[in-house]
Amino acid sequence: MRRDPRFKAVMRAEMRPFSLAFEPELERRFMEDYTVKSLPLIRLTLLVSALFYTGFGILDRAVAPGATRALWLIRFGVFLPGSMILFALTYFRFFHRIWQWAVSVWGLVAGLGIVAMIGIVQGEARSSYYAGLIMVFIVLYTWTRVRFVWATAAGWVIVLAYEILTVGFLHMPSHTVLIHNFFFIGSNILGMLACYSIERYARMDFLMNRLLFEEQEKVQQTVQALEAANEELKRLAQIDDLTKIPNRRVFDWDLSLGWKRMVREGRPLSILVCDIDEFREYNESNGHRAGDQCLVKVGQAMAAAARRPADFAARYGADEFALLLLDTPLEGAIHVAETLCQTVLNLRISQPGSPVMGRVTISVGVASIVPTHQRTPDELARRAEELLFVAKGQGRNQVVAGKV
Repeated sequence: MRRDPRFKAVMRAEMRPFSLAFEPELERRFMEDYTVKSLPLIRLTLLVSALFYTGFGILDRAVAPGATRALWLIRFGVFLPGSMILFALTYFRFFHRIWQWAVSVWGLVAGLGIVAMIGIVQGEARSSYYAGLIMVFIVLYTWTRVRFVWATAAGWVIVLAYEILTVGFLHMPSHTVLIHNFFFIGSNILGMLACYSIERYARMDFLMNRLLFEEQEKVQQTVQALEAANEELKRLAQIDDLTKIPNRRVFDWDLSLGWKRMVREGRPLSILVCDIDEFREYNESNGHRAGDQCLVKVGQAMAAAARRPADFAARYGADEFALLLLDTPLEGAIHVAETLCQTVLNLRISQPGSPVMGRVTISVGVASIVPTHQRTPDELARRAEELLFVAKGQGRNQVVAGKV
């Protein structure tokens, strides 16, 4: 699977090639995550290592019976208590800040302890303890989850201690030293490579998860923005741009819903359809800007007339408005219509050509019905429109009402 080029760029920019460290803040976050993931393996490593390290004490009597006391002092007096103390510390919060150097020192003590055992044991038995150093490298570099730089430092200190012991004090034959060093230093280098790979892939996984989280955040933000835009589009599709009240489409939808509800409840339903009198002449004499302002004011008056939660006002046409009144008989609807006519008159919108004191007025058609399954909302709307035409034909600025 090919990696995203962006991921490679981030890797090059944020991870140092030798120490593998990130910039300080990112390094802090990585170590917090790395610590939480590493603690279970660290505890297991401490227990298993303590078991093996001290368990080989059984062989001390057979391999080096004369040095058992000194060897057991290292195993049971130093390494075992140190391992148990370190295991207990892993359950304390402050250990999270020091576990890298603490576990590194623990691995170093294990290695130096075996180097000391090699110095204590005499003769051919040394070869048996030499193999223990290889096991220390395996554990230090692969099981402890210690960072590459810490593990490498501890590993080479162990190598140096072994070289000083074998060359400076034990005076082992050169061919034996050469063979031991070949495997000893080789295993140390292989351990370094393994440790480097383990840490590098852990950091790559951390970066990949971080980038994935950031991408998910971006996707989530995009989805939220799209949802908000979609909601805004829905709202704009339902609202008349000029008057900022619902449009004809929404009114028809609400009329259909209100009709079904009144059918179930057996209650009356009324609608008002009103028209601004002589609006074309008003536009021609005052201009379209004034005409728009007039429509906005009448629309606000319509919205104010929808006082109950179930009432619903909308722009019905160019200069027409409608008001839906649920659970309202004809008498109540007439009262609302007459109040609405007076409200518009009180707006005192000047219209010199109007026969009513030179002000803008409206005509209203009111229709009412107790809905049934045999009738339709369209019949009610058509009836209100017909009554509106009657009101305009009778001189305007008036209410004409009737039942369906």
